[in-house]
Amino acid sequence: MDWIKVVCNILDNRKIKMIRKGPEGDTIVLLWILMLIEGGKCNRGGYLMISDNRSYTPDTISMVTDIPLPTVQLGLAIFLELEMIDNRDGAIFIKNWWKYQSEDKLAVRRENDRLRQQRHRDKQRTGILALPKTKKTSRDSHVTLSRDVTQENREEKNRKETTTDIRLLFAETPLEKISEKELKNLQKRYGLEQLLKAADIAAETWRRNREDLHNPAGYLNSLCTSLIVPEWYVPFSERMRIAEESEQQRKSKKEEQAAQSALEEKDSAASEAFWASLDEEKREEYLTRALAELPEGIQPGKTVSLLMAKSLAWTEAQTGKK
Repeated sequence: MDWIKVVCNILDNRKIKMIRKGPEGDTIVLLWILMLIEGGKCNRGGYLMISDNRSYTPDTISMVTDIPLPTVQLGLAIFLELEMIDNRDGAIFIKNWWKYQSEDKLAVRRENDRLRQQRHRDKQRTGILALPKTKKTSRDSHVTLSRDVTQENREEKNRKETTTDIRLLFAETPLEKISEKELKNLQKRYGLEQLLKAADIAAETWRRNREDLHNPAGYLNSLCTSLIVPEWYVPFSERMRIAEESEQQRKSKKEEQAAQSALEEKDSAASEAFWASLDEEKREEYLTRALAELPEGIQPGKTVSLLMAKSLAWTEAQTGKK
């Protein structure tokens, strides 16, 4: 799913108001919205799942939302107590998912499938990024050709490689019906550069519009004759460059998230160790102070209260408060 439904008055919801008045309230509300978005990405009816057999954990949620693990743990405890989420079969489940889902939008799904197929085709066509240009032989040059490799054989080999490259551009389109003979004639008539550009524009135009092509060869010939480049057209080499940059950014982001997750796990362990070092009297003091910060009428359970006390204690330890 590319989008979810969220009502405009979500911040007026009674539970959301209660959360915002508590410790780290705005961050926890942001966490809730990000979890809804993740639920849409997972597209599993409200379950937060990485795969069929692997569910999201607090660490996972912290990593994908860039929210510190202690805050995520506090937020999940609050959501659970307010019956906004549930644990079903060991997985986090967003209750009343029908309020946020748009799974009936089949058109969106089909578009996503089309884009995935497009990316697959682009990977298949990577080989045409560095197409060799046809070399012209000077009249004055003297080249000795072997019996097996004549100039005619070389030209034939180049023609075969070119038509193979164009076939990759035509993958899964009606333009695949164009014969080898027709392609060779078009290349001879308009040249390799013009044919490749027209072929790419023809294929991308069909993928955008999905119109019937009763005479694919004639259509390609008309494009070669008077080639008009659409405003939306991005050359194949540029598309590949963008895809490679996006992939590199994705890898960098993943590495940053892994590093951040490691830091947060270390911080969480330090927080737990600090709490364990406190005597019972000090723990009770933090617990009393944490509950005192809540608005009147909110009575959190034992788990949430403990997380709030730990968070307060660790925050003050980090900032040097006594």
